[in-house]
This record gives sequence, structure tokens and C-alpha cells, in this order.
Amino acid sequence: MTYLAFKNLFQQKFRLALSVSGVALAMMLIVLLNGFLSGIYVQITAYLDNTPADLIIAQDGVTNLLSASSLLPASAADQARGVPGVEQVIPIISQFVVLDIHDEKVVAYMIGYERDVGGGPWALRAGRPPTDDDEVVLDWLMAERHGFELGSTIEILDRDFTVVGLSDGTNSWMTSFFFIEKRAAERVLLAPDTTSFVLLKLASQADPAAVETRLHRRLRDVEILPAAVMKQNDVNLLAQIFAVPLQMMVAIAFAVGTAILGMIIYTATVERVREYGVLKAVGAKNWQLYWLVSQQALVTGLAGVMLGIGSAWLVGGWITATWPKFLVIIQPETTLTIGTVGLLMGLLAALLPARYVGRLDPAHVFRG
Repeated sequence: MTYLAFKNLFQQKFRLALSVSGVALAMMLIVLLNGFLSGIYVQITAYLDNTPADLIIAQDGVTNLLSASSLLPASAADQARGVPGVEQVIPIISQFVVLDIHDEKVVAYMIGYERDVGGGPWALRAGRPPTDDDEVVLDWLMAERHGFELGSTIEILDRDFTVVGLSDGTNSWMTSFFFIEKRAAERVLLAPDTTSFVLLKLASQADPAAVETRLHRRLRDVEILPAAVMKQNDVNLLAQIFAVPLQMMVAIAFAVGTAILGMIIYTATVERVREYGVLKAVGAKNWQLYWLVSQQALVTGLAGVMLGIGSAWLVGGWITATWPKFLVIIQPETTLTIGTVGLLMGLLAALLPARYVGRLDPAHVFRG
């Protein structure tokens, strides 16, 4: 049966190539869409992933970093510094702002931080951190797109800043980060002696639950969340905007790939109806015929999976290299899952032709 399956499969090489290509394109699209979604997750949590923080203090009711405005008194950081178990206290001012750049409205995320404490850019492609109230570090992609370089002047909320640094890893297709001194952020936002969030790094032996309890005794009417929880909240809120359309596209790609493969296997089966009739006449069981057809679909599906995943790695790398703000992260464990999905695609594609073979009447076939 296996020999006959392979013989039938490779007899029409052009048809085989078409079916493998159809599955490969569907699999490549599925891998790329999942890789793009993984890239979105990484970009959403990039700031907290690269800033030392175990606990985050925010305004009461605020449980997200990127999608909510938080306002705390500057004293919140001072109160947190005296709590046992807290090793580092990083107050920041953060907010989405709209910049007017060359008559274009550009949404960017501002981080105001204290240089000696932390919370600023974690990787510089060029230049240095800001050391004065009128200096800024821009994301290098944002700077490149809008024609800024070291020494350029950019207007931020009606104040001029000199670009002294270009940061790396601080851009996404949604927005870009830029960094200024915290006191400068207080001035441009007209919010003196305030803080948005206080990031806390705990001592290695500290019990986070105990530290959180101590903080609540000192700080009233605030939210205190583990950094991991706040990151997940950001992902849940922001990524769901993109996750549902991307998942729908994945489902469509799977359905199209299955339909293409099923149609081609069905056509090949119908063309060889006499051979299947002979096998049934000499005593072949239905399950044997089902397995014969399924082998063809599985081999085609496996070849398409391998080609599709390999193509996705190449195309994903090209997309990220050409448009760095579109981050495509293809994880090995994801490709294994998708490979299993591809084999499932082959099994589903075999259902219709297998059903056709199972209902064959040998006498009717020979009369025809």
C-alpha cells in the first residue's frame, strides 16, 4: 500500500509541486503571523524587561504601564526607599505624547528618569544619556525616519531639546520611546514634584509579599503590583487589539491550505478510481484504502510544512532587517506546534478522498 501511495503521489510531479507549494505558503503565513504576534509581545514589555523592577507602585486603580496615566506625589519614592527589602527605587514620569514633527503628528512614549538612579535607555546605538534639562535620547529608527541626528533640535510639547543620544530596541510599529531628565518631564507636563510610577528592585533574599505588605502600610491609596503582572496586563490590553485579527488570518490560512491539499488529493484519487476499484475487488479493506490516501496527504503536508517553516525563517529575517520596527520572532517550540498543525492539515485534507474511496463499488467502476 505504501509503495502504491508513493507511486501515485510522484506520478504527477507538477501536481505534487503545486500541492506542496500551496501547503508551504499556508504554513509560511501561519508561522510569520505567529512570529509577528510574538514580536508585538516583546515590544510591549521591552521597557520593563530591560529595567530592573520587581514591584511597581502606581496611582490607585492603574494596573498598566503603557496604556494608562498615573500620577503619584514625588514623596512616594522617598517613602519606598526606607522599606526593608527594597534595594533600588526608580521613579519615572511616563506618558504618551503627540509630537509635531515636520507638520506630521507623531505619537511617542516619553520616559522622564533620573540618570543617577536608572530607568533610562538600556542600549545606546550612538551618543550618550541626557545630562541636562534640554537634552533627549531618541529611538534611532524614529530619528532616522524623521531626519534627526546627534545635535539636532526637536520640539517636545513647545520646548526645544537637543538630541544627544540614539537608543536601540526602543521602537515598535506602534510607537517609539524617547528619554529625558525627570525634572524636564515635570516641566513639559506642567506637573512639578510628581511621579508616574515607582519601580522597585528588591534585595535577593527579600520576600516580595512581605515587602508589598510593608509598602502598603506606608503608602495609602496606591496600586502595588509585581512587574510580571503589570507586563501581562499591558500584553492583555494592547495585544488583544492585534491578536484577534491575526488569529483569524491564521485560521483562514489553515483552511485555505487544507482546501488546496484536499482538492489536489481528491483529484488524484478520482483519476485512479479503477486502481482503487481493483484493490477493493481483490479484498482490500476500507481502512487500508483510507491509509493509502492519507499517506499521500501526510507526505505532501510534511513536505509543505518543512518548506513553509524554512521560508518563514528567511522571510521573517528579511522583514525585520528591512523594517526593524516590525519584529518577527519565530520560536522553535512554536514551529514544532505549527508542524503538528501541518500534519493535521494533511489528515483533514484526506477525509474527502478517503470517503470517496471507501464508498466505491468495484462492480460499478468496471461497468463504467
